[in-house]
Amino acid sequence: MHAGGRAAAVARIRDAMKGQPEFAPVWAAQARMTEAELRTAEGVDATAHWTQAVTAAEQVAAPALLATARARLAEALITQGGDGSRAAAGELLRQAEAVARELGAAPLEAEITTLAGRARIPLRQTGGEEPPAPAAELGLTARERDVLRLVAAGRSNRRIAEELFISPKTVSVHVSNILAKVGASGRGEAAAIAHRLGVFDS
Repeated sequence: MHAGGRAAAVARIRDAMKGQPEFAPVWAAQARMTEAELRTAEGVDATAHWTQAVTAAEQVAAPALLATARARLAEALITQGGDGSRAAAGELLRQAEAVARELGAAPLEAEITTLAGRARIPLRQTGGEEPPAPAAELGLTARERDVLRLVAAGRSNRRIAEELFISPKTVSVHVSNILAKVGASGRGEAAAIAHRLGVFDS
């Protein structure tokens, strides 16, 4: 589409968006994302608008929406460049890819993988972090260690889900698995056992 046609299309979409309700958090997030997409289509720096979209998407229980917003913000950061932009984009892409993979959202995962590949940003950390021996002995996976750390910090399942970008139901499954693996009757006992064995030692 030539520049004039694109500008006209953007103007029509923006005009159609006027008066759209935003009192529901998910509608507000979608409105922020639409405006950010329109700014991107106009060829202007939409980084600030994508940042607002991510912030808005973080307020709703819509993992796919949040993953999409993060991927688009990462793309804007990569495009604009600047100090710290690449590192920030990498973290956003890794978060978004993990959610897309867990949701089974193949098109979104493929889009994220393609973007990361073009930018030469690894989606898997290759620093060679070895899991602590106690955790290995307990049979805890990396994600279960993450959940256990947050359980020990007193986080609720809902809060853990938000911090790890997974569903509360998935957190509940992880907690049940952790209790069985460490032989604990409750969350507090599991955290105490983990601390005693040095599971959280770096």
